[in-house]
Amino acid sequence: MGYCTECGQELKNNPAFCEGCGAKKEVEIKHSVKRAPLSKKTKVFITIAGVLLISLISTHMILSSIYDPMKTIQSMDQAMSSNSEGEFIEYLTLDESALLNKKQYFSFIQSSGWEDIREQLASIITNDIKSAAYVKNRYGHDLFKVKRDSIAGIYDTYEIEAIPNQIMMKTNMAPATFKVGKKKVTIKDSGELIEGSKAYPGVYTIKGEASGHYGEFALEEEIEVASSEDHQSEYDLDFNGSTYSIYTNVPEAVLFVDGKSTNTKLEEFEYLGPFPEGKDISMFAELSTPEGQKFRSEEITQEDDVWGELPFMIAVESMEPLKDEGDEASASLDEANQFILDFRDSYEQALNSRDFSLIEPYMSEGSIADEELKEYIGELQDKDYSYEFTENQIIHTEEVGDDSFEVTTNERFVFTNHLGEKTTYDREKIYTLMKEDSHYKIEKIDINETERDSI
Repeated sequence: MGYCTECGQELKNNPAFCEGCGAKKEVEIKHSVKRAPLSKKTKVFITIAGVLLISLISTHMILSSIYDPMKTIQSMDQAMSSNSEGEFIEYLTLDESALLNKKQYFSFIQSSGWEDIREQLASIITNDIKSAAYVKNRYGHDLFKVKRDSIAGIYDTYEIEAIPNQIMMKTNMAPATFKVGKKKVTIKDSGELIEGSKAYPGVYTIKGEASGHYGEFALEEEIEVASSEDHQSEYDLDFNGSTYSIYTNVPEAVLFVDGKSTNTKLEEFEYLGPFPEGKDISMFAELSTPEGQKFRSEEITQEDDVWGELPFMIAVESMEPLKDEGDEASASLDEANQFILDFRDSYEQALNSRDFSLIEPYMSEGSIADEELKEYIGELQDKDYSYEFTENQIIHTEEVGDDSFEVTTNERFVFTNHLGEKTTYDREKIYTLMKEDSHYKIEKIDINETERDSI
């Protein structure tokens, strides 16, 4: 149907002439348009685009296959079936600081119910869990932490992190040092719980050393680390040694060990020990009376026990009082001090009278001090000098050997020369004394410092 191009009347049934005006209907002639052929450049471009598209699709399919997390689980399953612990552990992320025995850890995973573990891993991946998820063993303890990641935001990957246990240690002696793997740990208080190394399930060796009142101790022990709910494994590392109770008639007496006072009364000990194995420790008890007397029990070792008790008995009425070595030493020092002060008085007279014989009894014959002072006083014979000692003070005294003492003094005096000029001297000296047949003798005199001022 159409319309007449002359009068506009509607043409029905496609007539050859218009029924209204008789005009002939125009026939539309269609002309086909011939298309130009594609250029060579266009054809090359289309070919390259096609190849790239096919390559991208192929690469995507290959990468999807490579990064398919289910393949990791399949590989782990194959390693488990072939008992290849090295290959299995390669698929795990490990804590590098943790101890690991690969063979024992692999056996632990096997015994933890691998089939169930495998199903948990597959479920985590299949369900596309966004946050970290945990894989547990048959006892409900965490074995692995599974974390999701992606490559280029397209290919999902999953990291399987193996969870170690923290070794916690305590001991019956302190201070003590333990070595677990390469890590050393010091425990300062007995009973204190301290962190050691981290470790994956398996058996490991711990070595320890400790010092106590009764000697040195050593320990070497194997521990078995297993999984736990709180990721911790606690161990009591006790040093071997014998302990004994005390049997005594003088509980107020003080215990001495290897000749040294413990400053502790027998009644204050709950028990004695532990004692190291293979070493005898000497002990005795000492009782001090209000009158200042001291009584001592028989010296014993831990091998002298009677049914697990160590006897410390003192028959006070039959024992001779012990000499107080401390009092004797103090008396000797006091005598040495007084000897030097007496010498200084005599030395002042000897200088002013030019008479060496006044100090000769104080000198050790032939000693350095003897020769030096004899020469010095001899040189004063024709000199009109005078000496006035104003202060002689003992600063320090100590016994430096058997019957040998050093006395440090501060000495002040006024020296007047032949012209009447006066000079004050302030000196520090060290006198070396020897005790010969209960008498002190001067061996050497060293001058440390001298300050002088003219008056």
